[in-house]
Amino acid sequence: MKSEGLPNVFCWTRFGTEASEPIDAILCRKEGERISNDGVFLWGIGNAIGPSIIELIERALKPEVLFSPIKSSPKCKDVTPAAIATWTSAFALDGSPFDLPTHSLVTSRFDVSAPKRSHYALVCFKDTPLTSLRSQEKLSFSELRNLKTGRPVGASQVTAVVERLESHASDLTRYEVAIRATLVPPYFIRLADPVWRMHCPTRGPAFQ
Repeated sequence: MKSEGLPNVFCWTRFGTEASEPIDAILCRKEGERISNDGVFLWGIGNAIGPSIIELIERALKPEVLFSPIKSSPKCKDVTPAAIATWTSAFALDGSPFDLPTHSLVTSRFDVSAPKRSHYALVCFKDTPLTSLRSQEKLSFSELRNLKTGRPVGASQVTAVVERLESHASDLTRYEVAIRATLVPPYFIRLADPVWRMHCPTRGPAFQ
């Protein structure tokens, strides 16, 4: 059965350790970004969901992104990546250049032997702090369907634009909604021009 108060269509992303940064450090950095940018922060993701974001903003007057902690332990490549990239330029959904907010920083792990040229980010707004990770709101995984295709969300889909369909089946896989934010124009951006450096674990966090 659906949780009351949650939207029926939304962007859902699961978060955990990324580019050697544990989630507490990421949230602390993003909270500073949010404060400095008057509520706006960028959330980096790995998949190109532009068409689904367009569908979402056509169906929702106030499109939301819901954040849930990943249930599994972080992968070795996320904890100790060989290299870490900072993304320095961006493009909106229509392909036009987008000026990254002054206080925003998006990083990702980087494979020097097979370098990728693009990364992606959600453009989010929240007028309250990002630091609270306890919530009574839960998502049933079996109720979620990809918005454009209607297919069930795959276990490997870290970020997806989804619709919740009511189900009376018992679902043991439930995700806490740790953070809710609003997507604001341009909603979703493609990042480019990575500047990377080799990661040295003994130096501590890669970025502050």
